[in-house]
Amino acid sequence: MSLDVHISEPDDFNGFELHSSINKVAHDKGIEDFEYTVDCISAKRANYIANVFRVEIRDTNSDKNDISVIVKCLVYSERQVLFHKLHEREVLAYAKVIRKFQQLQNVLYEHERMELSECLYSNTEDANEVIILEDLKAKGYVADDKLAKFENLGIKEISAVISELAKFHALSFVFQTKETMIFAETKSDFHDLLYQDHFLNKTKLRNYFFESFEMSLKVVKDEDARKKLQKVDVKLLELLQLYTKPSKTNVLCHGDCWVNNMLFKHETEKVSFIDFQAMRYANPVTDIMYFLYICTDSAFRTEHLELLKVIYYDNLKVFLNKFDIKAEEVYKKENFNTDFEDFKAYGLLIAMIELRIVAMAGADESLLRGSRLDLSMDSSEIPEENELFKYRVNDVVQESIDNGVLDKLLIREFFS
Repeated sequence: MSLDVHISEPDDFNGFELHSSINKVAHDKGIEDFEYTVDCISAKRANYIANVFRVEIRDTNSDKNDISVIVKCLVYSERQVLFHKLHEREVLAYAKVIRKFQQLQNVLYEHERMELSECLYSNTEDANEVIILEDLKAKGYVADDKLAKFENLGIKEISAVISELAKFHALSFVFQTKETMIFAETKSDFHDLLYQDHFLNKTKLRNYFFESFEMSLKVVKDEDARKKLQKVDVKLLELLQLYTKPSKTNVLCHGDCWVNNMLFKHETEKVSFIDFQAMRYANPVTDIMYFLYICTDSAFRTEHLELLKVIYYDNLKVFLNKFDIKAEEVYKKENFNTDFEDFKAYGLLIAMIELRIVAMAGADESLLRGSRLDLSMDSSEIPEENELFKYRVNDVVQESIDNGVLDKLLIREFFS
């Protein structure tokens, strides 16, 4: 074997574990003699969970056996406990859930399947944390850059996300129906991680959630709404725990479902989800509301929300039918409609916490290339004078006043 490392390899990539893991992946793919080049996708930001690289492995004995992979290696920092736990969750998600979803889809024609990256290698040992994934760029999937241009995703892209999210959730129902015992064991590994006290006590995320919510409060113009939201602030984490715990209907949710964690294949209107550090067993509508409240504004939701409900449930039904499962038997439409209304309050909470990231993403390209979970930033990094931030916060608050969601949230806060 010869191993010729490209001279421009980033310093962040150096390390025995990284080189040996690339070597293992190459050998697993039948490549004995190779050289590789490394391109940085995201690195060098202090609060990132991982440095992410694209690695092109070229077989020196054949021009038909080249492969491209995505390498994520954990950043060593004072927040190692947080990073390690999230890395463990993602490795577990690929090993127990994504791999199973891929196996379940083997009965479908290729064009019917959800596209999910294959995990080629992982290591969860302290100081050697790495995960290597199939690079979907070779299949035509790319990140969407509209956020960087302060542009909203259009109905075509939003519909594609909702359609694929329905299929992703459907695969949980298929898993549960076809392999009940294994599913029961698997779901027990995916309790919510982010909002649990034992996790928050070991990390700085508790401060992040409260600082973010309070930053949004400061720019709320409606005084009455601000007073109501101040009451919510006191029980913020209790409410987040309440909305993300298992309810009547549950699936293995993505947990961090926003545009950063998606790849688009625009010509076929397909979406592939990535970054599963927050995967949890919870109500499927949590993923829907998380996505819609971060990635769309109230005008879009007012115009298209009913259509998106139909798109989601229709795709859920059609995809389940391919496995001879009736949607009404696993998730009644009536229950879905009820959940859709109830979890709008969760969407409001998420917006109040996470819109700071959306407001900054266009101004800082590096934010577009990392998970939201990387960011737990100091509040000073999102100036209160950011016009997009102020607009988006007041937009969602006014919507919550108009549709009664804010008052429903207060009722839930007092009686939960």
